[in-house]
Amino acid sequence: MPDLEKLVFPDEGHPDRFKAALVGIIGGLAGAYALRCYWNTIAPTIFPPEANPANHDVNPAHSISLVGKQYQFNESAPAALGRVVYRQIAGKAPDDMARERLEAVMPILLGVFAGILYGGTRTTTRARDIAGGFFFGIRIWFNDTIGSALLGLRPGPGAYSREQHVWRMIGFWVYSFTTTAITRVVYRLV
Repeated sequence: MPDLEKLVFPDEGHPDRFKAALVGIIGGLAGAYALRCYWNTIAPTIFPPEANPANHDVNPAHSISLVGKQYQFNESAPAALGRVVYRQIAGKAPDDMARERLEAVMPILLGVFAGILYGGTRTTTRARDIAGGFFFGIRIWFNDTIGSALLGLRPGPGAYSREQHVWRMIGFWVYSFTTTAITRVVYRLV
């Protein structure tokens, strides 16, 4: 008698990496959109607004940067990354219009990049994988909190309150569960 699981999931454990990375683009775009909706509509109603540490002189003890402070006043980590990359490519600082565009585009590009990484490295082809979304969100939160701080794109984790860490973790779960669900469904459909 044929194995039912092999019939339903013929490439289980051996997904087509190229196909998975391509559908990760779609998942990453959907996740970036869901995350933007969370930041703009849901998070402000649940969590009280708190001062962004990037808007104040941060205690040097909170900095864990290996390369010095790269972020500027009222600048998110993706916007700081976009500004730094722009300066490296163009040889000059972006003007105000370019900075606005970078602020809007960088989270989407980072979301697509993370979606490609997720799609290309996942090990199961099943349509549902709660653990995959859960741990993917934790990895993104860790990279945002520690990795961005090490690169000087934001203050270190000690500059943020517990509530700020919680709402950011929830936001990255919104992103990761959306990205994993869409990536897996589209993978099965194509």
